[in-house]
Amino acid sequence: MTRSLLLIKGSEQSKSCLFEDFSLHIKAGEKIALVGESGSGKTSLTKLLFRFVEPQSGNIYFDGRDGNDFTLASLREQISLVPQQPELFHRSVRDNILLNADEGSSQDEAKLIEAARQSRSLDFIEKLPQQFDTLVGERGVKLSGGEKQRIALARAFLEDAPIVILDEATSALDSITEKQIQKAIFELIDNKTAIVIAHRLSTILRMDRIIVLEQGRIIEQGTHQELLEKQGKYATMWKHQSGEFVDDQKA
Repeated sequence: MTRSLLLIKGSEQSKSCLFEDFSLHIKAGEKIALVGESGSGKTSLTKLLFRFVEPQSGNIYFDGRDGNDFTLASLREQISLVPQQPELFHRSVRDNILLNADEGSSQDEAKLIEAARQSRSLDFIEKLPQQFDTLVGERGVKLSGGEKQRIALARAFLEDAPIVILDEATSALDSITEKQIQKAIFELIDNKTAIVIAHRLSTILRMDRIIVLEQGRIIEQGTHQELLEKQGKYATMWKHQSGEFVDDQKA
């Protein structure tokens, strides 16, 4: 599978959400953001992409091929997910970063260190008692929220998948940590197809296109400036959150 387009179309109803007359075309290399209130379908859409839930009707195409033509393993190898709450295990930092890595990457120390550097993890890892061999505790309890997010980003850098999904990846962070992680995020999605889900809108100002969802429907789409000029749902969301934003030009 190459880093070509995604096409999601049709009418889909699942236990988690309702998509009606839904059609979304994402070009290869395009960076899109999904925004909307809770329950609008943002996270449920990513579950369909990963086939965590199956469509009851409609189709999802990758590079013009139906997603059902791929095995689950081969499909998921092409998509990196950076979630709001990364899953960490009571193992070493090294093991947690290498969780989804292929055999070649898992045995290449230089790649591991580079992924840590790219994700802004290396500085704090080098200060840990056993550095990469430090145990993180159950669910990563020994690490801060920002450190756990950096580990998740390091995984994604190491996976180097052509499609990246970021699901509320900075929503629980303070503004300084968020700004640092934003830099890593923009490096991660460079030259990749990216879907960014956000309640806080500070991560999406640079996206090629913003998709506004409401109850499983696309009600607006366009760039940040275009949507502000429409004075619709997105503009209202922006006004409510405008005091929370990181300066995009300095991020």
